Amino acid sequence: MASPDNPVTESSIESQHEMIKQGGQIEKFAQTMAEFCKVEGWKKLNDENGAPFKSLRHYIEAQPPFGAGYPGKAGMEKIEAYLSLTPEIKDYFQHCHANCLFEMAKDEGISPNVVAKREFADIKGASLARAIQENPEEIYLEKAAAYVEGKERVKPKPRSVSRNAPVRLSALQNQPYAFAKRLKDSFSPEFIKSLLNGFSTDSLDDMVEFEKKFNLALAAFNKSRQPEGWSSKNIKAPEELLKREPLMEKSSVIGDESDEETVLSLKDDEGKIVIVRLRGASVLKLSFGDK
Repeated sequence: MASPDNPVTESSIESQHEMIKQGGQIEKFAQTMAEFCKVEGWKKLNDENGAPFKSLRHYIEAQPPFGAGYPGKAGMEKIEAYLSLTPEIKDYFQHCHANCLFEMAKDEGISPNVVAKREFADIKGASLARAIQENPEEIYLEKAAAYVEGKERVKPKPRSVSRNAPVRLSALQNQPYAFAKRLKDSFSPEFIKSLLNGFSTDSLDDMVEFEKKFNLALAAFNKSRQPEGWSSKNIKAPEELLKREPLMEKSSVIGDESDEETVLSLKDDEGKIVIVRLRGASVLKLSFGDK
């Protein structure tokens, strides 16, 4: 797996091993782990019995000076937390672990679940190992090895992602600035501005409730822009409103909000787009006129 320009040497494996044992700077740790997985470094190191490690996780769990010293499920979770700032490398690490399970299971003619439970007392990676078993080229090589090896592969067309699709981020208590950077990289300036406003406002609970109702109203309006329209009556937005995008910070509640019904005016920088009447979690009516 090594290239002529970057040969795998015993000293390079040892230096990666030392870095992984020590932890340290997260960015450097992640890149070192990626390189270690790329060259399957655990196969080039010996365990306490003098034999090459059977798998990546056997190396991860083994105590120093032989292994990395991250035992048990908590050890794997700690490694993955270190890699969380670089999701591609975390993904690669998990795939390498799963591929080891697959190879061990294949050699013994048993299920990856059996290997995982027997060797590590849990089934971490077993489901992914089963996926690798079904299609190793697509799951392991395409999704994992291509990242670190830097190979140009023909990739499947990416799935379209909804603008409202959830973004999942993880944070460590002692790394607030690293988490702030991930937020900036993952969200728009408008979202960050609203987030900061939420931290500073005294009426956060009210803002959360308004946000829920705004999103219900927005979903109904978006449905009205589709060919089938909104509701069983197929209510459709006028042609001139199809490209308008309501903004939560511009929108507002109209009149006195009762316990039963709420009337929202969805607006953008140009002004009103639609009036939406809600009761609880249900949208009752869309009005596109001036009334």
